[in-house]
Amino acid sequence: MIFKPIKTQRITENIYAVRTLISNFYIYSDGKNSICFDTGYVAPIIRHAIKRLGIDRAFVSHVFLTHSDYDHVGGIKVFKNAQIYLSEDEERMITFKKPRFLFVFNKPIRREHQLLKDGEVIHIGKIKVESIKTPGHTPGSMSYLVNDSILFSGDTLMIHGGKITPFFWLQNMSTKTQKESIKKLFQRNGIKMICTGHSGYLIKF
Repeated sequence: MIFKPIKTQRITENIYAVRTLISNFYIYSDGKNSICFDTGYVAPIIRHAIKRLGIDRAFVSHVFLTHSDYDHVGGIKVFKNAQIYLSEDEERMITFKKPRFLFVFNKPIRREHQLLKDGEVIHIGKIKVESIKTPGHTPGSMSYLVNDSILFSGDTLMIHGGKITPFFWLQNMSTKTQKESIKKLFQRNGIKMICTGHSGYLIKF
């Protein structure tokens, strides 16, 4: 599997993609509020990228983590003022209760964080964020639906040749479960755009 993250750029009026080596994270801003979906990793790259985009990281108020792999959470320290959110089922991945691979564990998130259940809705000004439980890549993987139309999926799926596929099976903890999660997402109406962690975005017509 070859990861194909997109370059750091503004991709819609409200959405910015930030590339940190092999992965993307996304910033959603409505002009008054700015929030992140994942944080990437390698702090100097993140600081440089968001400065180039004209975003003040001090004003990022919320960070929604899709899961706890380091390439998605390593940049948390860049967003010092943000409230951190994580799926309640993912917490065991950062408390040494569930290994990522054999005897390898994900690192703890050394920030206060709020745990989310499936279907919870958070409002940040006029931004609506709905949490959707999508396990498979990890047991607590979570996707986020913004304003009922934009899906931030992390590693729940990939986009290949304009089609949606499961993530690379060797890096999934359960590809069977992930396929069920993808079916669950397909049942949602109104999704117009999907933003992934390693394969860019797809605009649905």
